[in-house]
Amino acid sequence: MDITNILAYQALDAELFKLEKSLRENQNKKLAFQLQDSAKKAQERSSQLEQKAEALIKEIETTQKQFQTQSEKMQEIFAKDIEKMTKEEVEAMLSLKDKLSQNLSILDKNLTRLAENVNAVLADFNKTRMIFNQAKENYAKAKEAYDNEAKALEPQMAELAKKLSGLEKGIDAAQLEQYQKRRKDNLFPIYVPLSGDLCGYCHMQLPAAIISKIQDQGHITCEHCHRIIYKK
Repeated sequence: MDITNILAYQALDAELFKLEKSLRENQNKKLAFQLQDSAKKAQERSSQLEQKAEALIKEIETTQKQFQTQSEKMQEIFAKDIEKMTKEEVEAMLSLKDKLSQNLSILDKNLTRLAENVNAVLADFNKTRMIFNQAKENYAKAKEAYDNEAKALEPQMAELAKKLSGLEKGIDAAQLEQYQKRRKDNLFPIYVPLSGDLCGYCHMQLPAAIISKIQDQGHITCEHCHRIIYKK
């Protein structure tokens, strides 16, 4: 099968492939993806911190109610007239007072701990929001830079695509289909010459039987890199 036309097609397509590759590997594009991921993670972190803060605030409210209840009980004890109480009642009251004092001390420590936790969460939240806002701002800049670079290449890429479309008319349909399948997988070049007894792309040594097929058929598919090897 004559591959003259497909080789001419590939030579022109190499220019388009190079431009496409430059866009795929564009640093602004990569940076934009990284910043987008950072913004997403920061947003998820912010949501987690909001939930954590809400849970802490609820815990503080519950602890404050418990503290208030214990304080009221303590006030009731102080309001009692010891003179009118029996020895047993006084002892029971003092025992209750000690227990309430311990409870109030524990609740007070818990409130302090919870307040510290809330402050830590708020500080983390503010830091995370700053990271999110910065990532979002830098993402917009990187994306704009990439879009401008891509836009600048559009006329050249469109012109190459137009020329390639014109060349397709002179290429065997099955041959073009094989080419396009590999092209979609970013396999390039598709057609490579035989180099001695080696594949012209991956440089793997080919058995004599395979080389014989290339000489007889004009081309074969490399079982290593899947490119089409042809004899010059």
